[in-house]
Amino acid sequence: MKKYYKRDKKMHSFKITAIILAFLLWCIYLLFPTEEKLDIKIENVSSLKISSEIIMELKTLAEKYEKDFAEFFTYYALENKFFNNKIQSDNKIEQNFIMNYDTIKNKYNSKIVKNYYELFNNIYNDIKIFPIDEKYKKEYIYGDSWGGERTYGGKRIHKGCDIMDRENIKGRIPIVSMTDGIVSNIGWNEQGGYRVGITTSNGNYYYYAHFDSYAEGIEKGKTIKFGDTLGYMGDSGYGEEGTKGKFPVHLHVGICPKTNLSEEELWINPYPFLRLIEK
Repeated sequence: MKKYYKRDKKMHSFKITAIILAFLLWCIYLLFPTEEKLDIKIENVSSLKISSEIIMELKTLAEKYEKDFAEFFTYYALENKFFNNKIQSDNKIEQNFIMNYDTIKNKYNSKIVKNYYELFNNIYNDIKIFPIDEKYKKEYIYGDSWGGERTYGGKRIHKGCDIMDRENIKGRIPIVSMTDGIVSNIGWNEQGGYRVGITTSNGNYYYYAHFDSYAEGIEKGKTIKFGDTLGYMGDSGYGEEGTKGKFPVHLHVGICPKTNLSEEELWINPYPFLRLIEK
């Protein structure tokens, strides 16, 4: 009897130990969630190939569930490897993403997510207004032109978003600053023509190019408020100072954020942000 008693006692102690160990491992898992290896190419982060329908649906769902939209977007982008340069068209976001949101968040190391979140959140909070006043809404057209081939000055890709004047008349459509900030660049750029660069308080840089002319008082070092007129849409660039008429009248918008994700200069596709603020 003593032999069986000792064996049962050992088994009981083993079960208790196993339960305690399992409980401790579960606690460690909750405190330090398993990190899914991030295999995200920086060019995917830069190109942000997401459809306007998806980004607007994410915005609507964030409001519906009273969540941080920038966080929503960040985790959705991570889940889709920042879209692998393919425009997303998923009509089951609420079912497949929102309903599993807490589980998805737990897959990623928060320290790694922070860099992606700050990148998106800072730009999202910077931009207060579309770069063309609403009264000119029927006078322009644009799409996602990121990545298009350019050959002037050597073969390269287009790192911005072009907003075209429907009438192709230089000097008629005013361009306004999307953000608060400081004029950190102004003057001629061979590829961008007459351009203005605005740097915001968090270090993000917003680039506006191909002006026909500047608004009065716009100069380097000037403090800018969102909605301030910077100049007028034109077709300057692709040559020595003063060159015009090499392409249709349009505004080139570029965004170069301050970020820890890349040691080199990183330009981000403005299109999703333009669609958000326009809506």
